[in-house]
Amino acid sequence: MRVRYEIIMWAQHLLKLIPGRIGCILRNFLLPHKNGKNVTIWDGTHIDSPSKLEIGDNVSINRRSIIHAGGGVKIADNVLVGPGVVIYSQNHNFHQKDININLQGYNTEAVIINENVWIGAQSIILPGVTIGPNSIIGAGSVVKKDIEADTIVAGNPAKFIRYR
Repeated sequence: MRVRYEIIMWAQHLLKLIPGRIGCILRNFLLPHKNGKNVTIWDGTHIDSPSKLEIGDNVSINRRSIIHAGGGVKIADNVLVGPGVVIYSQNHNFHQKDININLQGYNTEAVIINENVWIGAQSIILPGVTIGPNSIIGAGSVVKKDIEADTIVAGNPAKFIRYR
């Protein structure tokens, strides 16, 4: 099993270097994620555990984004992910002081991004977050809790700005 994972990681590393639309087509065709129609995953994007990533129709994931889908990541239709966005569905356990952090394993919580969402550049989406439909996440935001539908949030931590 570990050898298969290494092969996927090597393939992904090489694929993320291919620029333009040809690179987007190759990434959609060759990476083991589930994706809909008209999906663009731009060059420089890193996807960890791609088999646990589901992408809907008409989704764009911009350059240099990182998606760690170990706990599952679902991106619905018509979502824009800005450049440098980080989406994590996994985190380190750290509660046992008598055990080194690197030996405590991980906890996973799915991330769900509903339809018609725009995530601004350099934002971070943490494990367990659900982003409601028709929402906007301002650039540079850190989203650590669920976001209601039809809202605009921004900041660190992301806070309600206004309804759309």
